[in-house]
This record gives sequence, structure tokens and C-alpha cells, in this order.
Amino acid sequence: MNLVEIFGRHHAKPCKSRMGLALRSADPHYRPPEKATFGQRRRRIDASTSDHLYFVVRSLGVQGRDHVLQYAFADDRGNVVMSAFVRSQAPAAIMFGTRAEDLAMEPLDAEAFDHIAARLCGGATLVAYQRVLQGGLLPYGAVRSAAGVECAWRRFQQTARRIGLEVSAREPLTLNDCLTHAGLPALESEDAALRALAIRSLWRWMDEVG
Repeated sequence: MNLVEIFGRHHAKPCKSRMGLALRSADPHYRPPEKATFGQRRRRIDASTSDHLYFVVRSLGVQGRDHVLQYAFADDRGNVVMSAFVRSQAPAAIMFGTRAEDLAMEPLDAEAFDHIAARLCGGATLVAYQRVLQGGLLPYGAVRSAAGVECAWRRFQQTARRIGLEVSAREPLTLNDCLTHAGLPALESEDAALRALAIRSLWRWMDEVG
């Protein structure tokens, strides 16, 4: 079974405008988003760019003295517009973290990734599962340039109550719990890109049920 079958994706073309903003080093037509308070909606750079980016930050453990994180972003069209391994100095993680698995490519430095993430997230509304935990791991540049961060976990709780789903208010819900309640395929991998696509599927289901 492939990703198209799992998440109901169609053969949509990647969002070239957003990918271009992240990857090209210079563009005479590019205008950075105006500075504003975090969470305040700002004018989009390109009207054709998707409104949402669904993201996941996953810890891969410790490599040397650096904490390695996987960042993944998916757009409204169901494309994974970025999946990257990034080095992040986190002394506390060395005390209890596991050794990072062998990676096929060298992780990016945190400073270089901050610049890329800032351009990728510019003007978009970011969606995470558990906004506070995941949003706190985003680079400063991504948070500053984004229009805001929304929480799929909190929205699911509100949606479940509204449509009468029997969901415990006392026990924490995992992403797989929410997918199961929504009748969507559960995840069998911790890969950040697959989880980002699953969050997108859950968010779109909530759009449909109101």
C-alpha cells in the first residue's frame, strides 16, 4: 500500500511557490513578510500558496553532542514540502537521550535551517498535534514569519464533543486515537513526514464534519 492509498492523496503537483521560497537563495521579486506580533494574520506573499502547513518535529536522539531532530512540513495539497534532519544543541538531552540512528545524509546546522524554515513558513498558518509542545521546537525564524500556530489535538476535542463522539476527557488522546475515532488509517511509523500527512488528513476530516 502506498501513501496515496493510505491518505487519499491525488496526484497533485507540489506547491512550487512555497518550495521556491524555501530553497532559492535570492529572488528579486521576493518580499519578506512584514514584522508583526506572533499569531497576527499578515498578507500572504503569494495568493496561490496554501494557507496551512502541517508540521511535526521528531527527536531522533543524540549524535555526538548534538540533539538531532527531524522536521517535516506538508501542505494543503497533501505534498511533503520539506523533511529535514537538523542538529540542535541540547545539553539536557545528552543525559537521557538515545544515540541517533545512522542517517543517510548529514543533518543541517540549526542556523542554516532557521533561515530555510523562516522562508518556508512565511505567512502560513502552521498546524501541529499539540501546539505548545511542537511549536516550542520550531526555529525562531519559522515562528516569527508564520501567521500563527493551530492545534489539531484541541480542535479534535471540540469537534468530538460537537458531533457526539465518545471521547474521554481525562485520558490523553494520541494522534492515532484521533485518527481511529475519525475512521482514518492509523499510523504505523513515527516518521515525521507521515505524521504530518496524517495531521492534514485529520484536519480536513474536521473541516468536512464541521
